[in-house]
Amino acid sequence: MRDLLQDLDNWRMAGPGGFRRLADGSVESHGGSGLFWYTAAAFDDFRLSVEWRILHETDNSGVFIRIPPLTNSPAPAIERGYEVQIDERGINPAARREDDPLHLTGAVYRLAPALQRASHGVGEWNRFEIVARDFDIAVTLNGIGVSKFTGALRRRGGHVALQNHHEGSAVQFRRLEIEEL
Repeated sequence: MRDLLQDLDNWRMAGPGGFRRLADGSVESHGGSGLFWYTAAAFDDFRLSVEWRILHETDNSGVFIRIPPLTNSPAPAIERGYEVQIDERGINPAARREDDPLHLTGAVYRLAPALQRASHGVGEWNRFEIVARDFDIAVTLNGIGVSKFTGALRRRGGHVALQNHHEGSAVQFRRLEIEEL
């Protein structure tokens, strides 16, 4: 497997903000709210692993899977794809409360709750393993199974993306690898 983040020529932004390459080879989100998506391939059943870290408790992001090709707007991905959440506070914007399991790190956003907290502290690297097979999406965080969604409508073909959520949020990513199953 190869690290898809090593060649940024196959990545495009949809929406405001962006991602910048850091000296250590990782990428960091800035601005937002947009999606940085991989254009070179769509994936059916796969295992995706990616390392990420937040630098502040208020940082927010996500890993999107099974999204359609995008142009200038991230809306089609939000409407028809799936987001694996990165939000240590678990903010539910509609209810205006924290610690909502459907919005915590590792949740399949609004669809499958994070069953437990498994993230390392602020500034430490974490590792997601996301397996998408047929109608199921399973999320492991730092070796601990944290969520599983059954009933995915979009089950074949789709791109992957990283979210830049809002101005002031800077989430870093490295080692994004996909193995087709």
